[in-house]
Amino acid sequence: MDFYKLLEIIGLVVGLLYLILIIKENIWCWIFGIIGSLITVFLYFHTKLYLESILNVYYIWAGFYGWWFWSKEKKKDLEKANVPVVMWRPNYHLVKIIVCAAATIIVGFLMKKYTDSPRPYIDAAMAIFSFSATYLEARKVLSAWIYWFVINGGSIVLQFDRGLNIYAYLSIVYTVMSIVGYLQWKKTYDNQNFNGILSKKE
Repeated sequence: MDFYKLLEIIGLVVGLLYLILIIKENIWCWIFGIIGSLITVFLYFHTKLYLESILNVYYIWAGFYGWWFWSKEKKKDLEKANVPVVMWRPNYHLVKIIVCAAATIIVGFLMKKYTDSPRPYIDAAMAIFSFSATYLEARKVLSAWIYWFVINGGSIVLQFDRGLNIYAYLSIVYTVMSIVGYLQWKKTYDNQNFNGILSKKE
């Protein structure tokens, strides 16, 4: 079997474990996220998706941050994090989208001019919006799943285009599971309110 395809398969398995565990709010998701990101850094650089490769370096850092943030209020069994699900105000999202869109244009232009990236603007958009969505996920902001639904949908096209077919199929699963993740976290959010736990809007 081709070495890169083998890495894709390993990345797929690890990625699915990460997705299942984060939907369940299980703190061990971050370990699988770190491992999957290490694999993806190598694969994306090999296929000239440079910003996506850099993004996964950030994912590695985010994995350590997520583990630390969730473990601050962990339950005794060290599995399900006791960090509450929160919601962002609409104006926060508006500012976030405007800033990310502007950064996409700038970074996409620089990538087109100074690299051999075949899809500089799409690569830039996926990377920059993913940076932001990962932070929301680590902070357990409910709307992170909405961003991931859109981002994963875009990644399907990008990955098929670069021949990363296994990762593209994984992104299809991610896109569908983003809906599941949203519903699961929404249930947690509603239960917090029902049980009198403060579900703040940051």
